[in-house]
Amino acid sequence: MAHIVCITGGLTGIFNASLALVQQLEQAGHRITYASSYDLEAAVTAQGINYVQLDPWVIQTVDPPMSRWQKLWTWRERQQRAIAALGIDNFGPAIRQLEPDLVLIDIEMTPHIIAAVTHQLPIALLCPFLSLWKRPNLPPINTNIVPGKTWRGKRLSIRLSWLRNGLRGWKSSQQSRWGLLGIDRKSIWRCYARQVRYPFPEQFGFKQWLIPFNQGNLPIVCFNALELDFPHIPHPLMHYVGPMVRDDRQDIQVHPPIEQRLAQCLAQRRAHGRSLIYCGCSTFVNGHQAWLKRVIAAVGDAPEWDLIIGLGGQMKQEQLGRIPANVHVFDWAPQMEVLKQADCAVINGGINTINECISLGIPMLIYSMGHADQNGNAVRIGYHRLGIVGNRDQDSMGQIRTAIQTLLTDTVYRTNVQQMRDRFQAYSQANRSAQVIATLLKAKRAHP
Repeated sequence: MAHIVCITGGLTGIFNASLALVQQLEQAGHRITYASSYDLEAAVTAQGINYVQLDPWVIQTVDPPMSRWQKLWTWRERQQRAIAALGIDNFGPAIRQLEPDLVLIDIEMTPHIIAAVTHQLPIALLCPFLSLWKRPNLPPINTNIVPGKTWRGKRLSIRLSWLRNGLRGWKSSQQSRWGLLGIDRKSIWRCYARQVRYPFPEQFGFKQWLIPFNQGNLPIVCFNALELDFPHIPHPLMHYVGPMVRDDRQDIQVHPPIEQRLAQCLAQRRAHGRSLIYCGCSTFVNGHQAWLKRVIAAVGDAPEWDLIIGLGGQMKQEQLGRIPANVHVFDWAPQMEVLKQADCAVINGGINTINECISLGIPMLIYSMGHADQNGNAVRIGYHRLGIVGNRDQDSMGQIRTAIQTLLTDTVYRTNVQQMRDRFQAYSQANRSAQVIATLLKAKRAHP
């Protein structure tokens, strides 16, 4: 079978999903090597996977103190320092030395993708997002537009939303370019691409929402089920392999004191027959303190419920004020372990957590923070009636309590989640990930 190298940048969601993919590919007989510019060695080797450490990647460089005139005068020198900080000088040779049959790279690792292409490595991209491309009647996934609902869901309005999305991307790109005087990420990537003669297209999201998305016609392995999106015909580059959820992963962040305290909470909940609600805060974006206090108050007044909160390392318990007896706050909580016993979940709308909830049959109350694809994920959950979409800024304590009560008592949501879970399992039962990888390997061999 093939030797496959899997590369991610270290974000928790795509890292956990990639581990599930690796497990499936190993079961299909492939040999796997995992590599990262972030220090993931302990977490990867804990899964029994071979690991290679890549040079560190500085996503955005920072200038030393200097005047604006000095920055203008030395912009070429500053750009070269920023390119050196990308950590890609040794990337191509290091991966080529592994003699891979296929390299799977995180879709957001733009400089590494450029380096892989210029070194003629056989690559495909790993995508955690539900959709990327402009398709008929499909709004950008960073919006809360629902096709067919209100005037915003009309076909013309959806087309205009793609135009607005592209213009906002262009505006943001220009602001970064002039604000940082040439060492913004896209300018640095463009400069590096020019040096290695890589065709860096000047697109600003008029046909896709992920900006900058400059990987040309590379195949994309999407860690999602097409059925979770709005109905549409997918782009031919998008290969949906189903959600990558590995519920037996070894979380090295779970220290014995946390395990002991969590076990006590779960045992107490089971002993008294109370409903368990899990609330997970993003590991990427700071939580919303005022909103979280309302969630705590909503559950604190319901003695028949227990609430476990994982702060994701973004906030401290002391910032939340008085904590009721039936609310248990952890700086970091093992999400999968808690979800396995939860009755519903209050989440931010990240696609990886959504997939985990559905895979475990858990209905969701979603309060999007508006980051990246969260708005689009949230309205898709509402569209399929897999959960309830709330308003983080406007919902009162009473409205939050009512939404949770509805999820716990209305069987429609749990039934819909179970049906979507069945669709998820169909991807796994068909071994869709192995099928897609086999197709990509065959194509690479036919066109080396």
